[in-house]
Amino acid sequence: MSKDLSRLKKIAEGKTKVIYENPDDPKTVFMVFKDDITAGDGAKHDIIEGKALVDWQTNKDIFEYLNRKGVRTHYIESSQEKVSLVKKLDFKINLEVVTRRVAAGSILKWGGEEEGKRYDPLITQYHYKDDPLHDPMLDQSYVDYIIRAKQGGEVYAEMKNINMQTFDILEAAFAHFNIQLVDFKLEYGLIEGKATVIDEITGGSFRLWPYAKENPNLKQANVLSELDPSARLDKDTYRQGETLDSVMNKFAQIARITGEFKNLA
Repeated sequence: MSKDLSRLKKIAEGKTKVIYENPDDPKTVFMVFKDDITAGDGAKHDIIEGKALVDWQTNKDIFEYLNRKGVRTHYIESSQEKVSLVKKLDFKINLEVVTRRVAAGSILKWGGEEEGKRYDPLITQYHYKDDPLHDPMLDQSYVDYIIRAKQGGEVYAEMKNINMQTFDILEAAFAHFNIQLVDFKLEYGLIEGKATVIDEITGGSFRLWPYAKENPNLKQANVLSELDPSARLDKDTYRQGETLDSVMNKFAQIARITGEFKNLA
């Protein structure tokens, strides 16, 4: 039976989701997906009818898979379309934690990296969430200092460990469908004192590049020739100016792929 969330207290609203209280259980909240899509820290904004449903489906499939794999997440269930029941946070960590396998996106500009460079081991970076400052990256040497010397620094180490664990799991999952997980960003909060994956994991959370050939060589220093970024299945399609119909089609493809995660071991 669907719950009428309009009667519930709104706790917060972001670019793509609304959070409502759960009067039946104060330890949980409802996370409701919106049809909005943004880029450039909110400078670009559109409504794509139906996006909320495919994002909800993708998020549901991925979080259920991660829960099965033993990753600590806030996700509980999604018994109503566009709505997920999640654990309420004790504290939200105002960071985006980015893990990269292949150089793409902003790191090409600020990092001077060659597109397609493969990172082995994975690299992980912390970005402070601030739209006006365009989510600046924390200096790695200072992060290492926090982990080593500051009280509570172990949370940073734990977020990195969870990010890398989650990346390995999802990279292997997408590989079943001949797709390379290029990079992703996750967000965290403290629940019962432990760093926990929160928020959403959808087409706006990662880059996905299909393989360009059968049995690609993905162990070389640069894998650009082995992949097909022109057929990408992520929000870069929106950033790069593809039509909203095309963006919606790409997000729907992601949902069809993650819908098969339930059949993976």
